[in-house]
Amino acid sequence: MNVQNLFFDNTHRLRTLWRILIFVCALLLAVMPLIMINNSYLQFFGAVLILIFGLYLNSKYLDKRDFSGYGLVFKKETFTHLCIGILIGFISVLFMFFIGKATGILLVSDAKSIPHIELLLLFALKMLLVGILEETFFRGYLFTTIYDGLLSGTTKNQAFWISFVVSSALFGLAHISTSNASILSTIFLSINGMVWCIPFVITKNLGLSIGLHTAWNFTQTQIGFTMSGNKAIHSFYRIEDNGFALLTGGEYGPEAGVLGLIGFMFMLLLSLMYLRFTKKTVAQ
Repeated sequence: MNVQNLFFDNTHRLRTLWRILIFVCALLLAVMPLIMINNSYLQFFGAVLILIFGLYLNSKYLDKRDFSGYGLVFKKETFTHLCIGILIGFISVLFMFFIGKATGILLVSDAKSIPHIELLLLFALKMLLVGILEETFFRGYLFTTIYDGLLSGTTKNQAFWISFVVSSALFGLAHISTSNASILSTIFLSINGMVWCIPFVITKNLGLSIGLHTAWNFTQTQIGFTMSGNKAIHSFYRIEDNGFALLTGGEYGPEAGVLGLIGFMFMLLLSLMYLRFTKKTVAQ
């Protein structure tokens, strides 16, 4: 293999690995100044704008593909998927909550005072920005780019499974620096990433995935769960573990335990039911 073949494929486009490295490095450089802003809401908002603008440039000059291929499709269907995703994510966390309470592996206090509506809305906005940021990068960009790059050397089925597993595993690894993270939490979060990747693969639209992600994070925290190692502060209940860490997730929260896995699978089931119903409705 000569030097040119090392960097470029037979279509004279940079190979996938180099395109990902260039994009990620450019993205990190662009978001670094946001650290100086002493406001997490502005940081997340700025990061979302930088990511979307960066993807637009990336689609034109590096990936050389249609921008909509990343799943950022701005139309009515996206908003519908987003709203349904929020509802499914909310129901899934409630289901997980009631399973934990009914089996006794969670001890739940009486309801506390309801947080101020302003705090709820602000936190919901932050979780929406987090959902947009992570789903756009890991599912919209990373899965799509890896899949596209593998098509020239593998079958579609092989390309799907490799990109599906790799992008989801990187999502899990991205949370390794959070409080009380472990190998187990990384594995379970990788499964979580797969659950949020499936709706994107089916719809080619990030609306449902963003809705699921947003509601999952928001509802966990507001009910009283520890979410990705972050303990709930202003929540409706105080939740304490009363079972093995493997079941409850321990100090990391349910995402690192069987309880979280139950929530993931329930969320996937509801998502697939919704998408099947939508497909039947369109067919009629």
